[in-house]
Amino acid sequence: MITLSEIQHDALVEIFNISIGRAAAAMSSIVNEEIGLAVPSFRFMTVSEAAEVLCAGGEGRRICGVTQTYKGTFDAEAILMFPEERSLEIVRMMVGESLPLEELTALEQEAMSEIGNIILNACLGTIANIVGGKFISTLPVFRLGTSREILHADNKGSDDFVLFIYIDFIMEKREIHGYVAFLMNIPSIAGLLESVDRFIGKMAP
Repeated sequence: MITLSEIQHDALVEIFNISIGRAAAAMSSIVNEEIGLAVPSFRFMTVSEAAEVLCAGGEGRRICGVTQTYKGTFDAEAILMFPEERSLEIVRMMVGESLPLEELTALEQEAMSEIGNIILNACLGTIANIVGGKFISTLPVFRLGTSREILHADNKGSDDFVLFIYIDFIMEKREIHGYVAFLMNIPSIAGLLESVDRFIGKMAP
């Protein structure tokens, strides 16, 4: 299992809080409503463990995911995920409450892809800015399926881990829980932790 020192853990918390704050500001400007995003916790786990967390509402529970692949300072497949029943609430937030449900469904993929692009690029962009690294990303891809399908759990090797981040979307009268997963192998995790250590070095007096 991946073990972080206390200072590495605190540094990642700081990095995620900065990046999620930037994503919240970008989303607020789109929907003309103040949105609060918080990262209450994160942890490393295996792909299978992450799939179990996501299917807590039932084995057949469907997940809406937006995925992008990043290559650079470290390589990762980043996935923003919501339970399917919550994704429509996010879409309504983006396109308006008055849109008929049948039209809303047609816009779901586009709206979710835009949300994923904002949040995932905010996370990786912040890391790149902080550590002086660079990333090249693919376009966002919308996916719908079980947690194991979204995370490719049946195709991952024993050295593949997930940096699993819990995210709270806080809006007026609503609070929606989502997840960001970074699928990485051991060399990629080592690259991430090297980046974190450089950040710590910059902050040291």
